[in-house]
Amino acid sequence: MLNRTLLVAAFLASALPAAQLAAQKEVPASLGAFKPHEVVEAVISESKSIVLTADKVARLNSIHVAVRDERHRWTTTPGNKAHRNARMEPMISREKAYADALAVLTPAQRNAVIKRFNDADYVPVVPSLASKVPASLEGLKPHEIVQAFAAEAGALGLSQNQVEDLEALHVAVRDESHRYAMRGAPGKAHMNRMMEPMISRRRAYNDALSYLTPDQQESAIKLFNIPSFKPVALSNL
Repeated sequence: MLNRTLLVAAFLASALPAAQLAAQKEVPASLGAFKPHEVVEAVISESKSIVLTADKVARLNSIHVAVRDERHRWTTTPGNKAHRNARMEPMISREKAYADALAVLTPAQRNAVIKRFNDADYVPVVPSLASKVPASLEGLKPHEIVQAFAAEAGALGLSQNQVEDLEALHVAVRDESHRYAMRGAPGKAHMNRMMEPMISRRRAYNDALSYLTPDQQESAIKLFNIPSFKPVALSNL
């Protein structure tokens, strides 16, 4: 009887780390809509609440940059048309980015941040999505906003690699699948089915900014917020 009790205790002790590991691999619903690098940003944003040291914050920042700047793969998306659209997907998954970020933390910090992310009222903080679209770009479609960045390569001092990354982002945003929403005038009996992009103007703008260095980002924000600024005619790109 004693041996049986010891075996049960040993099993429970070994199962606990496994359960914790499973929790670390499963990205909380509150972070499910974010890109891999944005998930890491959400962890970094909790540095005060879970009392991270400067060394841990630096390590998380390194992971964020590595995930954000890693090369993407292209996959084809099925459709009813004769051709298939190319869609850009990250090589590093949301799950891996989340697990890598949590691995930097102590067990107590991991438990605290997982509990926080799973709180029903939790709202993630993702700094790279904080910038609002300047008025000069508000009239553009999401993919055209990315084109506007590439068009200002000279003024912003962009490298050839950055321009190529922006062009790839432009194609990915342009060819992204769309969702449909019902729209109608107040009081009307019928509603119209309207096609809307999955990627918003704000996300496209912030994604484009993420390919720039901090100095270039500052220059771009200043440039696009000049009252007289006019984006280059997209037909000329």
